[in-house]
Amino acid sequence: MSLFSLTTSIPVDEVAHKFNEHAPFAKHVAVQVNDLTQKVAQEAGKVVSEVQCEGPVAAINFVTTESKHFVLINSVKLWNGLNHIPLFHALAEMSAPTIAYLSHKYNHVIKTMIGKGYILFLYLPLIPIDEVAKAFKQGVF
Repeated sequence: MSLFSLTTSIPVDEVAHKFNEHAPFAKHVAVQVNDLTQKVAQEAGKVVSEVQCEGPVAAINFVTTESKHFVLINSVKLWNGLNHIPLFHALAEMSAPTIAYLSHKYNHVIKTMIGKGYILFLYLPLIPIDEVAKAFKQGVF
């Protein structure tokens, strides 16, 4: 008997049942990936529409705004998920003031260099410290 005939003799429903029984986390991840794929496809359509209607500069502004929002929301989700782990929570409490300080310093350097006329720094994003703090206080999920 060949390997192929052994693998085809197992009913698909049985394999799906065993997968659901033994790997609920994997199923959850698969659903999340599917949702993300659909969202990316929708956003890509919006970008194409923006380019066609408003031009490439408007599309770049749209992508920048949407990306910032996406990163902000998902960072809060990740943080809230990890914050339930005691070790992570302890490390976060110790490192949060340092991260906040370095974020302020980074933003200050970027603004200073832009003020001095270094155009390259216009392309570097500022860290939205106030928006991050507001999102955490509101518990955005």
